[in-house]
Parts: sequence; structure tokens; C-alpha cells
Amino acid sequence: MKTPDTLKKAYAEPESVGTIMSVAIPVCGETAHAKDVLKAITKTPEWDSIHYVYVINRQHQLLGYVKIWQLVQATPTAAVKQFMRPVEAVVGPDDDQEKAIFLAVKHDLDAIPVVNKDHSFLGAVTATAIIDVMHDEHLEDALMAAGIRRGKGTNIVKLASERLTLVLASRAPWLFFGAIVGLGLGFIASFFEASLEKSIAIAYFIPVVAYIADSVGTQSEAIAIRALATLKLPWATYLLREIVLGFVLGILLGLLGMTGAWIITQSIQIGIVVGLSLIVASTVAAGLASLIPIIFKKLGKDPALGSGPLATAAQDVISVMIYFLFAMLILG
Repeated sequence: MKTPDTLKKAYAEPESVGTIMSVAIPVCGETAHAKDVLKAITKTPEWDSIHYVYVINRQHQLLGYVKIWQLVQATPTAAVKQFMRPVEAVVGPDDDQEKAIFLAVKHDLDAIPVVNKDHSFLGAVTATAIIDVMHDEHLEDALMAAGIRRGKGTNIVKLASERLTLVLASRAPWLFFGAIVGLGLGFIASFFEASLEKSIAIAYFIPVVAYIADSVGTQSEAIAIRALATLKLPWATYLLREIVLGFVLGILLGLLGMTGAWIITQSIQIGIVVGLSLIVASTVAAGLASLIPIIFKKLGKDPALGSGPLATAAQDVISVMIYFLFAMLILG
């Protein structure tokens, strides 16, 4: 019989279910009587969780579970299989720990059983672990999306108490990258000096196009990061769906932008430039913001790692280029 430490070391992939699962979980056979199960539970006081007693067969494969109150209320000689419930969800030891959180919330469970490929019961992710991971993952995703990266030996969630040098190393890289991108935007704008000289009103709507692209991209990115951690989707289909959604949002926002720009400048041409730019920029932003987390995942990196700053920088550059290109084509 493997010890808990041995089991956890066998599944020590960072942020995997195997690193947070508990193995001190009560189990019983389907023919066991309620009174015998309760007696066995009381003989081992150091359970990690007794919300559920998991039912297994002779091969140690998971069959279902019973709640502790069911055992208490049942007739002492009643067999467990008479009131056993089917398992709503399971996770594997190599699954991302966020998947366990997602399934626990979705099915309103206090624990998620962990099984291997042949459905043998290994342990469970308890309510305590679910709450702890939920808290840490929320903070970590928020910090990573803001461009604060994990340094070697650095706990990103505890950056407030880390040494100044470690904090700088965690926060500076993406900020430098953002500064370079900002300078690049100025360089790009210099190529369209003639268009700006022809109609200074073009400059009015650069922030609008960049903001909408960022907002559409941020929404798509947030959904993609969460989906990558909790769901198994055909990513080509998912990516196409997000692009179509970005296009539909772009049409709605483009019509609004075109009307507003027309009213403000009294120029239908500038209105068309703004409208078309919002359509194309929204479409590109939705696709790009979904694609970047997928690429990070394929490379074995956390999808939240730098996706926010990288996607934002790319969206800014592309949306401004799209805007100026439409201005050049339509205004001359």
C-alpha cells in the first residue's frame, strides 16, 4: 500500500490535481452494511474529509458514493448499494487543479474523487483544498493577466511581502515591453502624417478604436483562459466561434461608432473609417486574444502568463494600423 506522500510524489506535476488531492478518504464496498461503515470510520479519526464515503469494487474501481448522513439515517443492516449515488464528476491526477474547482462548483459538490485511467480510486480533492486553490488561482490569474510574472522561487500571490528586487523582476518585463510597443505606435503613426494633416479629426477616434479592440480582446481572453483550464474543446471550432462573435460585436459597435463620428465631424467619410475600423479591429482582437492563450497552453505554459499584456500590446498595434489604413484608403 502506497503512503500519501508516495502517491503525491507520483503526480507531482505543478498545479495538477495530484498535488492537492487527499488520500485519507473513507471507502467501502457496495455490500458493506451501514453500521459497519460507520464503525470503520470512527476507528480512524484522522480523515481529511468525511463528507462522502466512496464505494469501490474488489479492483478498487470507483462505483459511487454515499453521504455520511445517509449512513446515519439508514437501517443498520442496510447494504450501501441500496442508497449509493452515482458519481457526478471525477478528475485524473494529471488534470489541472482548476478543473476540480470548476466541476465542484458546477455540480455543487464538497469533494471531487480522483481516479486513474482504469477508474481506480486514488483519493479526493476536499472542500478545503478547493477553497484554497480557488483563492490562489483567482489571485494568480489576475496578477499574471496584469503582466506580473512568476520569477524563479517566487510565489506570485505573496509579492506584497517579497524583496524589492524580486518584485521588480516580476513586474518590470511586461512594462518594458509595453513601453516599447507604445513607442512603436508612435513610429507607426508617423507614416500616416499626411492623413493626419489632411484631417486632424482622424486623431479624435484613435482612442476609441484602441479601447474597443482592447475591451473585446479582454473579454475573449478571460473566457479562453478559463475554458483552457476547465474544459476540453475543439480549439479550431472555438477559435472560429470567437472570431464570428467578434465580427458580430464589431458590426454593432461599428454602426454606433460610424454614426457618432459622422455627427461629431460632419464627415461621412470619417464615419465610415471609424465604423469599418471597429468592425475589423473587434474581429481581429477576439481571434487574437483567444489564440494567444491557446498557444501558451500548447507550449506548456500557464495561459494567463503574459496573455493580457501580450494580447493588449498586439491589439493596440493592429487596431491603430487598421484605423490608419482605412483612413489612407478612404480619405486619400
